[in-house]
Amino acid sequence: MANQVAARLAGDDYQHLLAWERVLRLLMPSHRVETVTVEDPDAGAVDDVTSRHETGAAEADEFLQVKYHVDHRAEYSTAVMFAKKTAAATSLLQKFHRSWRALSGKGRAVELRLISNWTWDANDAIKRCISGQNNALTEEFFSSSAASAIGKAREEWRAHLELDAAEFEAFARTLRFRLGFDCSDELETHVAERMAFLGLKHDVAALLVGVGIIRTLVKAGSAAVDKTKLPELLDTYNLHAAPQEAATTIYLSTVKQQQFELPPEFLLDWRAYFEGTAHKRGHRVLDPASWNDQMLPQMVQLEADLNARGAPRLIRARGLARLSAWFAFGHTFSDVARFIIEVDQQGKLWRTDVHPSELQVIEESRETIPNGDASTIAVGISVTGPLTDDVRSHLRTGATAHELLLLRPDRDLGPSCFQSAADVTAFALRAKERIRAFVKEHEATRVMLFYFGPLSGACFLGHQLNAVAREIQIMEDQQPGYAPAFLLT
Repeated sequence: MANQVAARLAGDDYQHLLAWERVLRLLMPSHRVETVTVEDPDAGAVDDVTSRHETGAAEADEFLQVKYHVDHRAEYSTAVMFAKKTAAATSLLQKFHRSWRALSGKGRAVELRLISNWTWDANDAIKRCISGQNNALTEEFFSSSAASAIGKAREEWRAHLELDAAEFEAFARTLRFRLGFDCSDELETHVAERMAFLGLKHDVAALLVGVGIIRTLVKAGSAAVDKTKLPELLDTYNLHAAPQEAATTIYLSTVKQQQFELPPEFLLDWRAYFEGTAHKRGHRVLDPASWNDQMLPQMVQLEADLNARGAPRLIRARGLARLSAWFAFGHTFSDVARFIIEVDQQGKLWRTDVHPSELQVIEESRETIPNGDASTIAVGISVTGPLTDDVRSHLRTGATAHELLLLRPDRDLGPSCFQSAADVTAFALRAKERIRAFVKEHEATRVMLFYFGPLSGACFLGHQLNAVAREIQIMEDQQPGYAPAFLLT
């Protein structure tokens, strides 16, 4: 009994969350939705969630039958669509047809949708007739010979409904099978993203409020929401997010595409410059000159354009990119130019303008490199793990620096070395102080910078690297070995 109750509650939550997602479309003019109703009394059996559109809209009114299943022990099939609990009962397909008859005579186009996290049985001939474009039944379903496997399946459906060919086709063309739909976690993520896009609160508590609103409306017997009612609900339940600070959103990509919680205003897509597959690019560039001849000028030009238009000084930076790119990003949108950068560090939003923590940057060692260029020093910074041996090996094979400084935070190295934006801010400020003092001590004009740590550390340190040396050569780990990447001046 407990398992049955849990399954029913999970199904209700799923349906109500999907209903809340449809309700939110009232705030999106492009959908042209006029009313969303849960447990619609005028929709027959396909009544779980209905969306009626504005008069004159090209979109068909949408009627959803939502079937949530707690696991994937079974699939939909012709047999499931025909199944009846008793001889006198009505099958799922018959329920859809009866709803169609009740709705189709009102002069409005309709679509009847079965939405479920179950899929369709691969052994059923109907599966190949569900369009990947719009989930409708394909033309093959309607045109196949009655002697073919698809034609036999179609005629079996028609016979089950006891319809002539014309009525059956008119009905069947309104069906949509949205199967293999989002699991609960995916649906929650999708709805949260929509709420964020619409300027609403979008944490777990806000999702529960949205589900609760739908449940309350159903219990009250007034589960229809229109464009006038929704703003009242949002105000009543305090779902409006605090006003967002003015910002510019930039995506930086060298590895692969990924969607984040904010749509980008500008995109620096550098994947074409890197070796690798279309799915994922590596560390090596196809042409070493592209670092400074193509990529860096694009970033500098974007910064100049934002300055010219008086854009907000807060930059929300997102994307999957190599560490060298994050160094260049932080350096281009620098602290001295009064920019503030916000990055996504493993789902946490860290900003460069927070007060630094007590984290310190300490010296591991100082070493002299025989036969190195007296005007150049090398700095190796370990955060996620030690890079000391790799840096020494690189400098031994090509002694381009005369002195080496090895730095690290005063904590255990590892992915969790930085616990907050305050830690990264402290790291950037104190690493810069160490580097600048080392440059001054050796009267160097050029720094070779090696780094093993999270993207936030690269970006925040780049953000602070002004008035350190005439040139800063960022070294990219090629796995194995290092190669010059961006030259920052």
